[in-house]
Amino acid sequence: MAVQRGRSVVRDVTNNAHHAEARMRRYRLKTSDPVFEETTMADNQTSLFGNERAGRGISGELALRAQPNRPLTKLQRTFNRLVGRIDTLRAALARDTCRLDAALAYYAQHLHPRQLRHTVLRKDILRALAPFLDTPRLLRKNEQKTLQVIVADQLDALVETEGSLVDADLRTVFERVHRVSFDRAEQEGFEEARSMMEEAFGEFGIDMDFSDLQPNATEEGLAAKAAEMTERLRQKLAEEAGASTRSDRPTSKRQSAKEARLQQAEEIRKKSLATIYRQLAKVLHPDLEPDPERKQRKSALMQDLTTAYRNNDLHSLLRLELEWIEREEGDLERLTDEKLAVYNHVLKEQVDELQRELDELPSHPRYQPIMVEEGPFWIRARTVGPAEAWRLDQEITNMEASLSRLRTDEALAEVRSAIQAFRATSQGRR
Repeated sequence: MAVQRGRSVVRDVTNNAHHAEARMRRYRLKTSDPVFEETTMADNQTSLFGNERAGRGISGELALRAQPNRPLTKLQRTFNRLVGRIDTLRAALARDTCRLDAALAYYAQHLHPRQLRHTVLRKDILRALAPFLDTPRLLRKNEQKTLQVIVADQLDALVETEGSLVDADLRTVFERVHRVSFDRAEQEGFEEARSMMEEAFGEFGIDMDFSDLQPNATEEGLAAKAAEMTERLRQKLAEEAGASTRSDRPTSKRQSAKEARLQQAEEIRKKSLATIYRQLAKVLHPDLEPDPERKQRKSALMQDLTTAYRNNDLHSLLRLELEWIEREEGDLERLTDEKLAVYNHVLKEQVDELQRELDELPSHPRYQPIMVEEGPFWIRARTVGPAEAWRLDQEITNMEASLSRLRTDEALAEVRSAIQAFRATSQGRR
């Protein structure tokens, strides 16, 4: 009989990969242009100049504002959309990080100690039930069959919790119940899980070899497999993205011009960050400022500038540039179409990177303790801590009471009561 160990370990391997799968599904549903050209959002987008309402999600610091009788150009609207998207993603990333950190702290302080106690009690109850598995003089045959199912369920739950079955006496109980050794059942579980994984990857046209995934795999081996799976999914996504831009038809003049613009933007993309940094460093360097108050302000801006440049953060560099231009020079016309085209190209890359970071945040090893499996290939964060703590307290109280009775002359009555309760619950599910 296959047990949960196989799925448990494969789940750990896929925690990183499933986010790439989700991105692939989203890409296949996406129909908008990869550089965010005109969309229905344009109806809600603020005209860049003062008296019109601001579009939702647009950065108050970076959003361009229209002048009277001069509506925003397409490149300007795209710029606003991109910086707004970056603001939204950064806010979501900060919010999710805060939520997961809080859940992790609650787990360490309140849930983990309860889970350990819960596991100890589960093991002790299994040991107390084991003598009743083969006792015809105490239990009828149908009662013994039901008890075997109860014990099997508890053993599988224990394997799911600990990832294996390490106690030798409980491995013996497992073999009595399942009529197969735990090692053999564990191998069958892995084979079943591998088959499911291969089928899932096959749906995306990816031929993935999982033969090296074994029950005794090391943490390093599992991490390497997870990295391989993620990379294969990303490669497939990139291939589909490339295929969507190719066509058997002759390239139109419009398409050729667009490709030329993108190529030009790509060529000068890397120069943009350095150029902005050098230009701003000249005017913001505090050592060149004699006025004490302005020197202090420039010193703070220079620190922000250096941090943004080191992080390849165009969004922050642009914020600093626009802030300086608006406050000190009042010449927003310096943002030419050529410069905006380059900025939009780099900002799009930053949007993609932030989206990827947001998607992969729950799979970070830091949050592994609070991830809960939902199905073989999906997980969720354990963010309802107090409710789960209350549930564990109730279960622990009931388990302690049951274990106390199993250790007295009321043991047989407790076993029969458990059998009856299990049957009633099973009938209720039908």
